[in-house]
Amino acid sequence: MININKAESKLLLKIFKDFSRDYNANSISKEIGITPRGALKILKKLKAQNLLKDKQLGRAVFYKINFDDKYAIKIIETLLIAEARERAERWVKEFNDIFKSTDIVILFGSIIRNEKKAGDIDVLLVFKRREYDKISDFINKKNKILFKKIHEIPQTMQDLKENLREKNKAMIEAVREGYILHGQDKLIDVIKDVTSF
Repeated sequence: MININKAESKLLLKIFKDFSRDYNANSISKEIGITPRGALKILKKLKAQNLLKDKQLGRAVFYKINFDDKYAIKIIETLLIAEARERAERWVKEFNDIFKSTDIVILFGSIIRNEKKAGDIDVLLVFKRREYDKISDFINKKNKILFKKIHEIPQTMQDLKENLREKNKAMIEAVREGYILHGQDKLIDVIKDVTSF
């Protein structure tokens, strides 16, 4: 069994959620607040554990999640679930009733940066078209009782994949900065599908 510490968890989540960027030890160190030497040590350890794969370009070595390894996928899924529980537990409970009708639910935007100052609740909802009425009813009911209105971005799985492939800024930002309330496993499949190395 692989033990992952806090810095390693932060690094793995950053590389996964910011899938459109290539990270080396220097660039990831700035993002997670450690020294480049510390980042390199972690990257090499995670690669040795088969959680990451690398690619050399010139003198720099870049890293991505090893989507070919089932254990790596399960660790990322667990980290995403833990992040949602730790940082957005209230919203996991708030949106729980639509989890059966959705594939992926991501909370993002100002509500996670500063809840008191947020003007609305930005939520990316990925679902099958046939579920639209159920989701629309849920949103309408919630908007009658919540202090801030839900601003939903509806997507099918295909819409999400296309938007991420085309580097749609809003969609990439939602994945990079947001909390995945539901469908962590399905989001991993999407990111695997749209990531090239």
